[in-house]
Amino acid sequence: MKISITLIGLFVSSFLFSQILTVNSGSSVSIASGSSITLGGLEIAPNDTYVINGANDVSRTATAVTAGDNSSVSRVYNTSALLTDFTGTLTFSYLDGELNNIAESELVLELQADDDSWTSYEGTVNETDNTITYTFSDAVSFKAVTASAAGATLTIEDINPAGSSILVYPNPTADRIYIQTDTDSKAELFDLMGRKVRSTNQSQIDMSTLSSGNYILQVKTQNKTQSFKIIKQ
Repeated sequence: MKISITLIGLFVSSFLFSQILTVNSGSSVSIASGSSITLGGLEIAPNDTYVINGANDVSRTATAVTAGDNSSVSRVYNTSALLTDFTGTLTFSYLDGELNNIAESELVLELQADDDSWTSYEGTVNETDNTITYTFSDAVSFKAVTASAAGATLTIEDINPAGSSILVYPNPTADRIYIQTDTDSKAELFDLMGRKVRSTNQSQIDMSTLSSGNYILQVKTQNKTQSFKIIKQ
């Protein structure tokens, strides 16, 4: 089944996590050139007809992306499958209460690639309408969209970077990860949809019952916060 869409507005509630579009396997959503689709505040307007194939889910979470001391706004859109080769305009809407002390004038659009790295794009910020707009003339592929401050990176640090006071192992893991720090710490584990799946003040996290895939571990100590990509086998 193929669904042709010219203009659709989908509304979501204020829950922490909300699925706003589901495209089943074997189905697709087609957005014609000159048209757009709005998914809970993210408007997608392709230059040419763009097709979102199933299976794919688009969701919105209020959990900010963090990397060290850097943070996105508290609005992140995630797709369960990569959106590839997009050209056109993305318009990202936000609320004042989602800014996390980021000045609106410093906002940039952030796209996450398939390797989990984030790239910043300096678009047009409309402080009256609370939107950031960027037009991609070169094709991009992405699986998440958010906004952050210009100059702040959201890319997750390599596991156990040189000089780090936080040690996480083993990675990949089939059951547990162990966390070694110099001081007391709190660890939170998130899936790639931004949902918190584990939280502990202990030195280990049991992941044995979690599905295989990639997770984001955020470790907070008295002096710093670090985020790591964890692979569950």
